[in-house]
Amino acid sequence: MGSVRVAMAVILVLHGASALAGVAPPLAGTYSNVCVHPESGDLLGTELTFAGTAEPGRVQLQRYEGAPVAPEQLRMTARGTAWYLHRGDGVAMMVLQRHGAALRVTYRDGQQASAGGTSETLVVTAPGRTDRQRRPCP
Repeated sequence: MGSVRVAMAVILVLHGASALAGVAPPLAGTYSNVCVHPESGDLLGTELTFAGTAEPGRVQLQRYEGAPVAPEQLRMTARGTAWYLHRGDGVAMMVLQRHGAALRVTYRDGQQASAGGTSETLVVTAPGRTDRQRRPCP
C-alpha cells in the first residue's frame, strides 16, 4: 500500500511540474464519446486508448461508424500543452488538449466531429465496454 502512495505522489509531482513548465503531461487510460443510436443500435464515435508507461507515445484509435472500424495505432508527440497524433506516414491526424478531466480533440485529417465541425470532447471511460453499457446518442 505504501509503494502505491509513493508512486501516486511521484505521478502527481511530475504532472504538476510538466503543467508548470507548459508541457503536456503524459496520458493513460481510455477516452471516448462512443454512443449507441437509439433506433438502429449502431455504435457511433471515437475512442482513444493510451498505453501509458507500458508503451509511451503510442495510442490506439478506434472509430465507430455503425460498427467498429479497424483500429489504428498512432504515434503521439507533445508540443507545449498539446499532443499530436500521427499516422505511420508522420501526418498529424488529431490535436488533443486537456479540457478538465476530458480531452478536446481537433481533427486535422478531414474527419468530422459528431455534431459537425472539427472538434469534440472525449471523456474518460472503461475500455472494452459492451454496447449495453454505452450511453444513447443525442
